[in-house]
Amino acid sequence: MRTLLIVGGGLFGSQAAAYARARGMEAVVFDPGLPYAASPAAAGLFKEAWAGKKLKPFYRDALTVLDQLYGIRHVELAHADGLPESFLWVPPTAILEPAPVRQTVTAVGDGWLETCEGRREGYIYIAAGVWCGQLVPGLNLHGRAGTSLVFAGERPGQIRAISHGRQAIAFVRDPGCTYFSDGTAEREYEETHEKQTLARAAELGLTDVPTRRMHGIRPYTPGGPLFWKLGKRTWLATGGRKMGTLMGAAFAKRLVEEMIDFEP
Repeated sequence: MRTLLIVGGGLFGSQAAAYARARGMEAVVFDPGLPYAASPAAAGLFKEAWAGKKLKPFYRDALTVLDQLYGIRHVELAHADGLPESFLWVPPTAILEPAPVRQTVTAVGDGWLETCEGRREGYIYIAAGVWCGQLVPGLNLHGRAGTSLVFAGERPGQIRAISHGRQAIAFVRDPGCTYFSDGTAEREYEETHEKQTLARAAELGLTDVPTRRMHGIRPYTPGGPLFWKLGKRTWLATGGRKMGTLMGAAFAKRLVEEMIDFEP
């Protein structure tokens, strides 16, 4: 049986593991649970228009994978004038690996990785978000930070435009609570950004104290998301930006297909 060893239990790594298992492979996810991981803070919403022409082929592949693995859901958010806008949706809680191996990967090579427990061999997928650069030097990668908020109780779904391609959204991402995000992604995240996020939540009626604050750092690479084959048995994917759900699914399909095509 082919064994896939995955560095990172976020949206990219978790979907690769799930898809590999669905194709009859063994998959082991290593994730030490570092603070500021972006995936738990993601909304999980998407629509074809967000992919644009460049990522449209990936969008089609992603839909197939997401529906097969998790079932794509639908949600409607209301604009200020009451008009609804429909989105496709897979909550991150349905995707993220429930029990990754809580070990830090300290080194990787072609077909192997090392942790405090020693060396493991197999097919390697480096999907560690903003931490990929610690394992693969020379990546032109940077992080941008933002905060999502969770409020008690289930509120009606809402959306408000902030600027071109950016919205404030509030909806029931997980049962019993309301998720809020304003799409903040800053290289230099400051207290003023936190205050702006809270103020935008209040504009949608979320004026109580959040029950949870999820501060994450999204990975960005020039030209968009990156899928890179580093060796015969080693791949890297990062730079999902705000498209982690979609690109994680599309890259999972590409990874497994390349593994299947590879002849030892």
